[in-house]
Amino acid sequence: MKEKRQISLASGVAIAISMVIGSGLFGLPGLAIQAAGPLNSLIGWAVVVAIMPAMIHIFSYLGRKYPESEGVALYASMGFGTWSKNGILMLTAGTLLIGMPAFFLVGGSYAASLLGLDTSTWSIPLAIAIAILTTLANIFGLKQLGWFNTVAILLIVSVILFVCARSLPYIPQLLEVERWRQPEVGNISSIWLAAGIVFWAFQGWENLTFGFGEIKDPDKNIPKIFWISFLVVSVCYLGFAAAIAASAMEGYSVEGLNGLASIVPNGVVGKIMLGLMVIILLANANSWVFGSSRAFYSAAKAGTLPSFLSTTSKDGTPTACLVTALLAYSLIIWAIGHFALSPEIAFLATTQGFIILYGGAILAYTRKTTGLANRLISIIAALGWIFLAQGFGSLMLYSIFWFLAGVGLSLKKKEKPAFEASH
Repeated sequence: MKEKRQISLASGVAIAISMVIGSGLFGLPGLAIQAAGPLNSLIGWAVVVAIMPAMIHIFSYLGRKYPESEGVALYASMGFGTWSKNGILMLTAGTLLIGMPAFFLVGGSYAASLLGLDTSTWSIPLAIAIAILTTLANIFGLKQLGWFNTVAILLIVSVILFVCARSLPYIPQLLEVERWRQPEVGNISSIWLAAGIVFWAFQGWENLTFGFGEIKDPDKNIPKIFWISFLVVSVCYLGFAAAIAASAMEGYSVEGLNGLASIVPNGVVGKIMLGLMVIILLANANSWVFGSSRAFYSAAKAGTLPSFLSTTSKDGTPTACLVTALLAYSLIIWAIGHFALSPEIAFLATTQGFIILYGGAILAYTRKTTGLANRLISIIAALGWIFLAQGFGSLMLYSIFWFLAGVGLSLKKKEKPAFEASH
């Protein structure tokens, strides 16, 4: 059954913003500061914001021209060549399979803090509960999803304003010249490390591409959805990162995935803020469940995943994908807790997997466009991609495994290509 175009401009912007802002807003500032220091982490945020416009333009162009549910997987296959199609789809599925559980764990950790529970004990069951709740929300319907995400945006603004207001007295420390003259500030390796960490916070737009087949009037709305959401997200992230960096310089302990909890005050106000953070994480998870289910659905339509996953309900919702993915997420979340695995590895595996897909999208844009301006955009995007791709080392084996598995499956079955690179 073909997906219905039922997502309006307002709902699309809401889904995009809540898909990007969430676990990254609350979990990554502390991790970046822990790894690179307050000022280098702030530079890392600025570097990623500077890199993203070229990618936003590329996604906007390709999304407007090819508004299909295959999304970034289609663009990557167009860039790498027709032989890579099933490999790209399998890579996308494998990337989301490990990334989504780590994502839910961030929400579970904050939910445990809100409830006053031991995070080492309760983050796992609460993460599974969030996975169940957001899956049910997606099955219930996209209209309710868009409404929930719109409310979440207002909550995001509230939390950002609250944290920035609390950190405002410390902001002048960021302007002290002597601090910027410290020998460790400006170290390229530290800036790359910070940028590599915070890049996770900017993932989400490529996940939105899997829902392009359901956006109303895609030629007009897809570019608007991208650029409006990017401007909002960039302002929020830079302001928030500056506030967290200033707080760290003041002496607050903001390290760890739920380090932001140390900034909120004790008592009722602190509980309210933690509650808002959990709601935001729920909205963010809601959006990612939406996008990832469409990625699995596309792979099933192509024959890369079992065919029963390509079925939809009467309203076009890929219910089989949603339920099957929930079972897989829950199993992996349990395994992470049972075997004491590090969620950070899952985050990094997800990041480098999508970086590979970004590279394919850049190649597709380069192949499909002409002119000096478009070539300049391709070069800028490629330089940013090279900067982000370096340093992952053996982690690339995870993505290579899924990619080769997809290509091998395609060759074994001698299937027809999953989708055509030109329309």
